[in-house]
Amino acid sequence: MFRVLLYALISIFAITFIRMVVGILTKGFADLLREETGSGRPGQSRPSQQVPTSGELKPCRQCGTYVVAGAAIQASVKGETVYFCSEECRKKAGV
Repeated sequence: MFRVLLYALISIFAITFIRMVVGILTKGFADLLREETGSGRPGQSRPSQQVPTSGELKPCRQCGTYVVAGAAIQASVKGETVYFCSEECRKKAGV
């Protein structure tokens, strides 16, 4: 009798664990497909411009923060291209 109860409890925990793993995998694949197709949930707004997350890093001339060159604010000073992390830093530098 005790053995039957033990097997029943082990089965319940095993089924619960398997359902959890399958649910996580299903959600992961659904998120991957949603990003590839570009469709989101209804009512969810997508940013109009995506900020690059990789690329060459350039130091901000004003504060020294490193910023991806594609997302940096660029200015030309004496023929040299300088980079700023924000419009505020650009204004502080007087460029």
